[in-house]
Parts: sequence; C-alpha cells; structure tokens
Amino acid sequence: MDSEEIERIAVLGAGNMGHGIAEVAALAGYTVTMRDINEEFVQNGYDQIEWSLDKLAEKDQISRGEADSALDRVTPVVDLSEAVGDADVVIEAVPEKMDIKKEVYREVAEHAPSEAIFATNTSSLSITELSEVSDRPEQFCGMHFFNPPVRMQLVEVISGAHTADDTLDTIEALAESMGKTPVRVRKDSPGFIVNRILVPLMNEAAWIVRGDDATVAEVDSTTKFDLGLPMGSFELADQVGIDVGYHVLEYMHQELGDAYRPCPLLAEKVEAENLGKKTGKGFYDYENGGADIPTDAGRDDVAERLLAVVANEVAGLVDADVADPDAIDQAVKLGAGFPDGPAKMADDHGLESLVETLDE
Repeated sequence: MDSEEIERIAVLGAGNMGHGIAEVAALAGYTVTMRDINEEFVQNGYDQIEWSLDKLAEKDQISRGEADSALDRVTPVVDLSEAVGDADVVIEAVPEKMDIKKEVYREVAEHAPSEAIFATNTSSLSITELSEVSDRPEQFCGMHFFNPPVRMQLVEVISGAHTADDTLDTIEALAESMGKTPVRVRKDSPGFIVNRILVPLMNEAAWIVRGDDATVAEVDSTTKFDLGLPMGSFELADQVGIDVGYHVLEYMHQELGDAYRPCPLLAEKVEAENLGKKTGKGFYDYENGGADIPTDAGRDDVAERLLAVVANEVAGLVDADVADPDAIDQAVKLGAGFPDGPAKMADDHGLESLVETLDE
C-alpha cells in the first residue's frame, strides 16, 4: 500500500499512548477509530483527546475549527471488527506484554483487510515475534511514538525480520504526514535505539549507587549539569516510571545477556511500588518537593562511567547494523532531548579513555 492511499487508521488502545496517537492521526486529517476493551476505557481516551485539542486551541497552536474537525474524525469503539474492518493501517498501543499483544494480532488478522499494514507501538518487544502471529509478517513493522505523541517529534520505524521495504517506506511517509520525524531501525533489536541508550544508562546509575561509589545526588548532578542531559538519571527513571525501565531491562537481559542484568536497587523500588512520579515516590519524594538536584555535586569518575556505557551501546547498535551513528544521534536528540547525540558525545570525550573505563 502506498502512503497516499491511506485514509483510515485504527488505533488499538485508548491509554496515554493510544489516545495520543489517535489525536496526532486525526490532526493530520485521517479518519480514526480508537478501540479499547470496554466503554469506560475508550471514553476516557476520547475525553483526553477532547481536552488536549481544547488546550491546543486555547494556546493558538491550532484554530478552534481545526480542533473540532480533528475530534469529529475520531470514533471511539469497543467492537474490534468495527475498529479494524476497513482500516488501511492498524496501529497497536496496548499494554507492553508480549502475550497480550500476540492475542490482539491473532484477533485483528481475522477482521482487518488483507492489504492493511500492522504497526506496533512497542518500545522494546520483538517486532519479528509479534509479526509471526499475524497473517502478514511482511506488512508488519514497529512504529514507536514517544510520550506524549502530540509533542514528541520522533517516531522509530522498526523492521522485523520479515518486513518488506515497501512497508517501512509507507510507515515512514505516514509518520512524516503526521508532522513527525521518522528514524529507521534497520534490525529488530531490544530497546531499538532510544531505549537501548537510556535504559542501560539508568541501570548503570543504579549500580553506581548500589555499590556505594556515589550518591543519587552526585549521579544526577553529573548527568544533568556535567553531561548536560535534560534530566538526572534517577530523575528520568522517576519521570518515565521505574517499573517501565525495569521491565525493558528484564527483556534486554533475557535477549542480550548478563550485561543487562537489572540492578537490585531498581527491583527493590518496583517491589515496594515506589515507581516514581506516578506513585508519589521513587528515588525522589514527590509529595515533599520532588527532585532537588544540586548543580555542583558532579564527579568526573561518574561522568566517565556513564558516558562509557552510553558509548558502548552506540557501538553495539552500529556493529549489529541496527542503525548508523547519525541515525542514533538524531533519534536520541529527538526522543530523549540530548543536546548532542551520544556518538558525538563519545567522540568529543575521546574513545580511548572510554574503552579503558569499560575494560576496568
């Protein structure tokens, strides 16, 4: 299917990512059906779209007419066959559990038109494995939006082992038509690009604190004010949800080996349900001031260790032909707000000293 033929998009899941993707698609002029498993979920998602469009109109980012027209293009439904029956593209954004996603695709394959493209919004799970439960693995790819989809520019377009080049071209063009910047991930690899950089960085920060090599304040001061990243490592973990990063790490550990073993410090937070901002407490206490990061507590040894891990992940992605350095840098700058891409940061720092740190 050519991108110019796309008119109708089905979004499966009405949670934060699902309703955000539905809103982006509707703003781009597509007719959207947004489906969830019950009326309450799908109505909540629809209400969130209406609220967001109202805010955009209030801030004069779109006109009131554009907001009303976009909302009119979204139809909330519960019946799966109604959602996908005439869809040109199905974008799935259901919970990040392999079993749940597989079951969804088995059902979707029964009702979607044979020419429809399936695109999963997974942030780390195997595109290949998911595609193989559908009836069209060559028409299946990853289309990973970042949260919140309305504001974030990046879309990772990920190839599975069976994905046709035409499918990737079409989904890249679709992302561009939505005003997004697609970055192609050439191979199905856990974490793709952005999470493959960010999640090991978060894990290494936790190992540093776990080993009493530095404090949370020192690590976050180093990350935010010495390396110049938008947030401290622990501040970012709290923002995203410690459980989210932890589950991605578990998957990386399973697929990539022991170098990705989750730090017990993260497991302790998850077990205690101190998951960050969304629960009021994580590495910081959000009921009593939240993240208060000193500007002058950074340490050179901590910066070296964190940057070495980031550089190693870049090298692994390049070596496995998942993406080239320019694509990695573009994705991480757009998806994670880095001022420079991680490949450039590593080059500027000097690869020799980073290799020495990794050897140690």
